[in-house]
Amino acid sequence: MRGFLQHLSFRGLIILAVAAVACLAIDTGSVIMTKVSTPDDIRDAGYKAAAVAKTGPTVRQVAINALTAAQQDALAHGITVVSKGFTIYPDGSVTLTGTKTAPTLLMQHVALLSRLTHVSTTLTVEPLPYD
Repeated sequence: MRGFLQHLSFRGLIILAVAAVACLAIDTGSVIMTKVSTPDDIRDAGYKAAAVAKTGPTVRQVAINALTAAQQDALAHGITVVSKGFTIYPDGSVTLTGTKTAPTLLMQHVALLSRLTHVSTTLTVEPLPYD
């Protein structure tokens, strides 16, 4: 009977290890997909901000309105646009930084791996030539 219990616990450890590796593989895919899709979503938010920025002079109120437009568009994709990295230029182009946390099963609970789930992207976007 003792050999059976040792064999069962070893089998349980193997199953647990396989489950952990599978979760890490799924989490890695999630992080990669987030890193690939985030720049496109931030670019879309930048286009919204640039459309607002090109309508007026480079003044504080126009910058606030452009930042708000970018934040609202990015929020729909789960992205946070911070004011610290937001700049508008006289030609209507904008520089913005967006951050997103990848949805994970295991990585968010492991301190060493949780920092890998945060994706941050900074882009400079020119206004579109059409509205």
